[in-house]
Amino acid sequence: MVEKTLPFDISLNLFKEVFENVPDIAVNVLNRDFTVLWANSVMAAKVDTPLAEMIGKPCYKVWRRRDTPCPVCMLRIVCDTKRPCVMERWLDLPNRERRYAQVRAYPVFDEKGSVKHVFEILIPMDREKKSELGHRRYVESLEEALRKMNASVPSGDTQREPSDPGASLTPRETEVLRLVAQGFSNREIADILLISQDTVKTHLRNVFSKTGATDRTQAAVWAVTNNITYP
Repeated sequence: MVEKTLPFDISLNLFKEVFENVPDIAVNVLNRDFTVLWANSVMAAKVDTPLAEMIGKPCYKVWRRRDTPCPVCMLRIVCDTKRPCVMERWLDLPNRERRYAQVRAYPVFDEKGSVKHVFEILIPMDREKKSELGHRRYVESLEEALRKMNASVPSGDTQREPSDPGASLTPRETEVLRLVAQGFSNREIADILLISQDTVKTHLRNVFSKTGATDRTQAAVWAVTNNITYP
């Protein structure tokens, strides 16, 4: 009797061969059902978690100590858009301070062109770096918003129709959506933009209304699809 081979075996062997012993690159592979299929030893070291406690477990339980998937889920975004996604995420590890990392997620397709797995690279960030990065992106988003506002001013009698898919969003709504798509919470967005959490919620309600999204994940998918995740 021939033993049935899992469709992922070839990909898994390739990932193991390429990334198992590469120094300083923390990687893992997730199944569509959120299960951690594989991770290398560097990933285990970066998150202070033995491989045996990661493999076969839901990613949201391993790294976020949640019982359900994250409100803004990178795996869902990558599966829905079939495109890579980059976000800053926090890791909630047992007996450890909350840690921050940039996560780069890439789709792995099956023979029919559907996303079957998601390959992730984790780049740790300290709090100072995260704060610096958040504020730098905020400044960049302001500059980008100013450029768009200037570009929208009609020249003479010529009235230009907006071609940007996010043109109906105000500059502030675009900033909030961009930060939501990067994985920031309402509290973190309020801190970065120097506004109240209630104001963040108001902007987010407007974003939902204008984009047709019903939750943060759908809004993030819309942002990624329309290339407004980053300035």
